[in-house]
Amino acid sequence: MLPWLLITLLSPRGTATAAENAVSGGPRQLLISYRCEPADRPAFRAYLENHEAALLQRLQRQGVLSRYQILFNPFVQPRTWDAMLVLSFNRFGDTRRWLDIERHSPGGLDGRGLKLAKPVAEYSADLIWQGDAPQPGAADGHVFYVIPYTYLSSVGQYKSYVDGYVIPQVQGWLKAGVLSRYRIYLNRYPVGDPEPWDALFIYEYRSLEDFGRRDETLAAVRQTLRSDPNWTKLSATKSGLRTESENTIAEALAGH
Repeated sequence: MLPWLLITLLSPRGTATAAENAVSGGPRQLLISYRCEPADRPAFRAYLENHEAALLQRLQRQGVLSRYQILFNPFVQPRTWDAMLVLSFNRFGDTRRWLDIERHSPGGLDGRGLKLAKPVAEYSADLIWQGDAPQPGAADGHVFYVIPYTYLSSVGQYKSYVDGYVIPQVQGWLKAGVLSRYRIYLNRYPVGDPEPWDALFIYEYRSLEDFGRRDETLAAVRQTLRSDPNWTKLSATKSGLRTESENTIAEALAGH
């Protein structure tokens, strides 16, 4: 049996193609990024872990949010964010509750939070691809790798590229045991270059050690896929399909 076919047949749970995750209705995901001064990072982190997490927990208990995650960049980087909220609403109508919060708390930050940081971008998105390892494990110690892309083709071509090139690799990373889960979002209203992003990949690695094995795992999985002519063709043409901007390494402060 060909290696790439074996990976497909043994793919982890939760993996789906773009066609299986067709978009209907309004966007139910909202991603908000924040920037703060280096001196305010410790206080802003504590604010997110306590006040912001309590707000999101309350919205989840009320059935507004299906899930949420607070990501924090452990490094000071000039061209990316210090923190990001990833919000998933149960229904598009539930986003109205967040609009009500925005009236007095821009970006979900009250007066105390706005003294520590500012929201720099809020994007409505669709979660098109996602997958989990059979045993993803607790999030303690997990490392998140966040990659924004701008696609240079039509959205249909880009989805075919992700289905045929990206997902087979990610399935291999899950199977190799380094990756716990992944989420790939498409911006519902992508206008501008290079901002806003068209696609945002969030990879969740099991540990810092597993993240350190990223390059070797990537190379090993790609080697198993080279016998697939469609994957090889997409590999050769990917530079004409998308561009990549500043990556971010992050840790989760709250949520799942």
